Amino acid sequence: MFGLAILVMRFPIVAMDFDLWYHLLGGTYILSHQALPTQAFFSYLPDSGRWVDYYWLFQVIVTLLYKAGGYVALIILRSLLYLVTIIMIWLCLRSDEDNGDNGVFLFALAMTCAYAMAILPRDLMLRPHVFTYLFIVFFHNVINDRPRWGWSLPVAALVWTNVHGVEYPVLLLTCGAYLAEYFLPKFLRRPVPENLKRLRWPIIVSLYAVLATPAGVGLLPKPFAPPLFHERVISELNPQSFGAFFSLSLYPGGNWLETATNGLVLFVAIAVLALAWSRRLRLSRMVLFAGGLFLLPQSRRFTYEFLLLCLPIVADVLRLVAGWRPRPIPWKAALAAGLVMVAATLWSVSEFLGNQARYPLDLARLPVGTCDFLLRQGPGGKVLNVSNPGGYLEWRLYPKYLIYMDMQTMLFPSYDLFTSINMFADKQVFKRTLDRYGPGLVLTDVRDKDFLKRMEGVAELVPVFFDDVLTLYADAKAYPDLVARWRLQDLDPASCVTEDYEAMEDAKRERMLAECRRVHDVYPDGLMVNTVMAKIALARGRTQEAMGYASRLMEVYPDRYMGFALAGLAAFKEERYEAALTYNKDALARAMPSERVLVVRNLYATYARLKNFDQAYKTLDSVINPMLPTATFADLSDMGMAAVAAGKTREGRLLLSMALAKAPEAEAAKVKEIEELLAMMEQPGE
Repeated sequence: MFGLAILVMRFPIVAMDFDLWYHLLGGTYILSHQALPTQAFFSYLPDSGRWVDYYWLFQVIVTLLYKAGGYVALIILRSLLYLVTIIMIWLCLRSDEDNGDNGVFLFALAMTCAYAMAILPRDLMLRPHVFTYLFIVFFHNVINDRPRWGWSLPVAALVWTNVHGVEYPVLLLTCGAYLAEYFLPKFLRRPVPENLKRLRWPIIVSLYAVLATPAGVGLLPKPFAPPLFHERVISELNPQSFGAFFSLSLYPGGNWLETATNGLVLFVAIAVLALAWSRRLRLSRMVLFAGGLFLLPQSRRFTYEFLLLCLPIVADVLRLVAGWRPRPIPWKAALAAGLVMVAATLWSVSEFLGNQARYPLDLARLPVGTCDFLLRQGPGGKVLNVSNPGGYLEWRLYPKYLIYMDMQTMLFPSYDLFTSINMFADKQVFKRTLDRYGPGLVLTDVRDKDFLKRMEGVAELVPVFFDDVLTLYADAKAYPDLVARWRLQDLDPASCVTEDYEAMEDAKRERMLAECRRVHDVYPDGLMVNTVMAKIALARGRTQEAMGYASRLMEVYPDRYMGFALAGLAAFKEERYEAALTYNKDALARAMPSERVLVVRNLYATYARLKNFDQAYKTLDSVINPMLPTATFADLSDMGMAAVAAGKTREGRLLLSMALAKAPEAEAAKVKEIEELLAMMEQPGE
């Protein structure tokens, strides 16, 4: 548990989605107005009359913590909720009567490790569901093993329904399952479990917590009236088939956390059959399993409710299986097996978390720069935005700006979500949206290189700023002063990182540099802008200047490859090849599969300068398949030259011959060099 605590505490706040920030804005609104919001106050869309703020208490909690301790306080909250949930899962799987039974200990530890891996990805997102997971396990723990805590259940239910009110059916299912196990035997005049005799009134009172929210009875229909078609575009709402749970990756490099999740689902199904066969399947477990099974195919997000609802089934089957053992497990064997399980869990979690990002907040997926620019330079007004980062935009920009919408699915009608998705790809939808609402500022995906081409003639939109997530366009008629001062004429945000600045005309490169400096002055932490400025500095022969930008990237984005790769290029140009080798190795350790080829080529060139030709050849061979059409003339010639220099004459001869087959006419000098080398290799003694 200590190792798990270190791993999750060291993991920063990462924008896996942008929900946290709309919760922070909601909490700020509640605390400042001393009232719950009744409409989308941050948006200029018409009031849909749909808002029931069923997570108001969560918003207040995270806002107060953020005001007190910033993102570090939120990380502590997130970590505590996760770790307490795992501890309580362990307690649910163990009981006083299991003391000294090494077999039950091992089974319980294995299941706890599996649960720890399964729920981690969801618990890393600080959203109301993390409280739901904790409270499900808390109810199981109290009802099954700690009935003396019975009257804590209504208190927990009250907090639960105000933190995550839309999940109240899970509360009713949990309470109903245990009440069924009390009332049905009583009706049939059979023995009632002793713990339920003591707990029936606390459980019954817990049911009424559903009505003890600011929404009252208005909360009741919300879980059963989702907006139409939202599940078609929001991945966590996508329905799932039962067949998806048969996907198990047990090989090194596979997704062990997903495997743990799917494995647990399959284990629960087998456990129900085993308990039913042995006639030890209790009524409460049957109800919990049936309810969870109903939720399971609805969407991927309900997988975790299913697993936690079925936790008592796992506990029951562990004891059943332990009783089938022919002889006890020696404590030394149990200790060794336990250490292996814990080590495997920590390794899997560490692999999933990846390289350490900036602490306590990873800026990589956040539109920090565009928000900084709008707050400093913009006049205020309406912003037409892509909806996905809307939560962060509203938190940063309200009240100076109103946005189009965020991703609060229960707040906005399906038509608004439809327009937010389609308007940046469909000219007619975009035009009608502009005509209706009249926003003079537009925020699009920074990777959308054809946006202006698609919307030609709709409005006089001009790019004025960008960061690593969004490009900001301003209407030249509505904001002439802003456009005159900040217009990006030569710098294309969608392609500036991949430009060949070495081959570019000096005049154009200098104009792009001037525009880049304006962006950098506003957002000096930008990944893209620092990358472009480093590349331009390298093209101008200013390696120390490039190293400065690379150092900034390594500091702000320590988990990304680009800063290390740029530092490697700067060191290479300065003929500091050992340093270049170190930087490039660090870059390769951080590179995504699509980024590896560039880094590997840099490594190859560095090994070649160090005259380590064997490693140079192996490096290229790791990413280039010479037999495929994707292998270029340069790939084959470089591999062939490296192979020859490494003493791999047979491979080198073939690779160079293959290179000649692909040689373009413009490479006449290189072709001549290859032909001369092949001729030398054909001579006797070569």
